[in-house]
Amino acid sequence: ENDLSSQRFLALFRQLVKKLFYDEKDAFSEEIKKKIFSDSKMPGEKIDEFLGTCEQILRKAARRNWNDEQMEKALSKYKLSEDQTKAISHTWKSESRKIHKDIVSKTVWNSELEDLLWRIDIKSNSREAPDINEPTAIIRLNLKKQESTSDVLHFEMDRKGLDKVITELDKIQEIIDKVGS
Repeated sequence: ENDLSSQRFLALFRQLVKKLFYDEKDAFSEEIKKKIFSDSKMPGEKIDEFLGTCEQILRKAARRNWNDEQMEKALSKYKLSEDQTKAISHTWKSESRKIHKDIVSKTVWNSELEDLLWRIDIKSNSREAPDINEPTAIIRLNLKKQESTSDVLHFEMDRKGLDKVITELDKIQEIIDKVGS
């Protein structure tokens, strides 16, 4: 069982967050580890096992984008004091949005949809083509690239094209719902 004070436990989690999510390789050096665990009576192998558990908690929380309530529920499964649970919750509350944003930015390799604008035009009759009166969706996508530049994509769709896009988007939504649950 861990015997860290809540203050050292908070320091531990802050350092682990820096190491795991902000690529600060020296954030958890042997020297820092010794300082954090200097008052602990845990043997070395127990410390390493404990650190592995702490890292596992943080990685899972980041991967699943846990909110405060989900974090507290997960922590209840571990033998942590109330102060230690508060320390982790405090760290998670202050860092989770930044961590999630960082993870998302590392996984986006293409443009992101920044804005979508649309309107419906009705093609009207002309001498060359009587009886058109077909609605057309005109769509504008504003795409943001990682380098802070942006592209604008314009296109038109008739009813058939729009139905096809909606069908494909429904399929995407189904898969996201399955993976997300």
